[in-house]
Amino acid sequence: MYSSSILERFKNPQFAGGLRGANGTGKAGSQECGDIVKIYILVDEDGVIDSAKFKAYGGVSTIVACDVVCEMLAGMSLEEALSITVGDIMAKLEGDIPDNKSYSAVLAEEAVTNAVEDYYKRKEREERKN
Repeated sequence: MYSSSILERFKNPQFAGGLRGANGTGKAGSQECGDIVKIYILVDEDGVIDSAKFKAYGGVSTIVACDVVCEMLAGMSLEEALSITVGDIMAKLEGDIPDNKSYSAVLAEEAVTNAVEDYYKRKEREERKN
């Protein structure tokens, strides 16, 4: 069902885990649907994502989609991150994920959007304090 490259990435995700100092966190999914994704971003003072990590409860396609989107995020501006689409994620997976598993890319995209929104909310709260 999955290619050897997808299975290898699933077994050895490069971007799995928490991210110390993350200043944006986004969640997507629910226990009802079965898959839950959290993406952490670390944004520098210029609004560029230095690094991204994920934690996910889900199957092969969810883990791989999250790993791929975190790889894509490194070095992107927040605006670029918000422009990532399900199609971009699926293209990066090179068609190795079955279409009926595209919900994994939807979850990854939603978590990225939520992480960027969280970053902006945190920044706004900090500015109000000062």
